[in-house]
Amino acid sequence: MRLREWTVDDAAWYAEATRDPEVQRYTTDPPTITAAQVAAAIEGLRTNPATASFCVEDAGERCGNVAVDLADGVGHVSYLIAAQARGRGLATRALAEFVAWIFANHPVDELRLWTHRDNTGSRKVAERAGFVRDPARDDDREIKGTNWPTVAYRLCR
Repeated sequence: MRLREWTVDDAAWYAEATRDPEVQRYTTDPPTITAAQVAAAIEGLRTNPATASFCVEDAGERCGNVAVDLADGVGHVSYLIAAQARGRGLATRALAEFVAWIFANHPVDELRLWTHRDNTGSRKVAERAGFVRDPARDDDREIKGTNWPTVAYRLCR
């Protein structure tokens, strides 16, 4: 497993991966996202120092995404593993490596993430990567026109 920078050549793969019904159950990306929209977001990464995102690869295969938005000493982390790549431990390894990269390269003291309450896979990934539950930040969020009950996690430097 390795993390690498996204390129615009990855845009079509990402757009297609997020259309999968299993991915759509818990991603905030709309099912209508296009390769052009993804390519624009990838280009935007180069000019926005408050955002970082990497492609998760395994044996040369694109498998997912890890991302962080940085603000006021806090990083807000997200991750996605494509349905065909699940069950290999990639999400936990990618998140742990990404956390180390964030702390080594950015002046943040705390990382936060949230996931749908029913997304047990994502919750296990967060916990295996060292995040702890932060019930005070649990919230209901409007995502894609529906109300998602979410649970929060945090990890301090």
